[in-house]
Amino acid sequence: MIAWLKENKIGATIVAVILFAIFLLILSLSKQNQFTTRPNDVRLHSAPNRHSRTLTTMKSGTKLLVLARQNGWWRVKNTKNDQVGWVAAWVANNTSLKTASTLSEATFVLDAGHGGSDTGAISIDGKHYEKTYTLATAEKTKKELEKTGARVLMVRDSDVVVPLLYIPRKAEAYQADAQISFHFDSAEQNNAASGISQFYYNANSQTLAQTLNRSLNNLPLQNRGVDTVPYLVIKDVSRPAVLLELGFINSKKDFSYIRQNSYQQKVARDIRQGLSQYIQ
Repeated sequence: MIAWLKENKIGATIVAVILFAIFLLILSLSKQNQFTTRPNDVRLHSAPNRHSRTLTTMKSGTKLLVLARQNGWWRVKNTKNDQVGWVAAWVANNTSLKTASTLSEATFVLDAGHGGSDTGAISIDGKHYEKTYTLATAEKTKKELEKTGARVLMVRDSDVVVPLLYIPRKAEAYQADAQISFHFDSAEQNNAASGISQFYYNANSQTLAQTLNRSLNNLPLQNRGVDTVPYLVIKDVSRPAVLLELGFINSKKDFSYIRQNSYQQKVARDIRQGLSQYIQ
């Protein structure tokens, strides 16, 4: 063997380099499948969804080995006691959340109505489009919800057209706990109507609509209440879904609020409060 190595130094070196590279690759892959929980009270579930049985809650710094991945949920093994279960990856890896909650494990899809060439309604001064304010309000709502650790998915996050049939697909794909569509109403004549409304269609969305109705009662505009309307984005979806009309953009009174960052921020906070109550 020694004689062979002397005669085949180059070959032996190549083999050694390959074996070392394989070792490093295996070591790297094994480390990629290990992580440490960041917040306290991360829940270990019996199945990859928040409704499944909670096996235990884990403190920050618990070391886990990833065994499988499914739709944002990871099947893991506690390296200390070998207990196996599922965690919401976006919760377990959250670097800003101190303590996880039930709301942290929820998934929300936010649909900022219109976009791109589909401008939506035009403001009373004729200078502004509905699409601008739906996106601004949805983005503020996203930030509010992310403070809780929840997974928030935007149907659009820029000025683009999203086909109506595509909108419910994200909620379906991620089994969202709620889909919220943001809109601003427009009457046939300027200043002919004022106020906010909440719409749903499918029976499994009624509780969501009613809960948001109560949480939005503190806005400076009249709450016109909850109603059922067969809008495509809330009709052709199996997940709980509502469409919010957050003021009449061609009303002088309403638009004076709609264009304010403070109004958009209050809407975002009230929606967060409503969704927190809904999830509980």
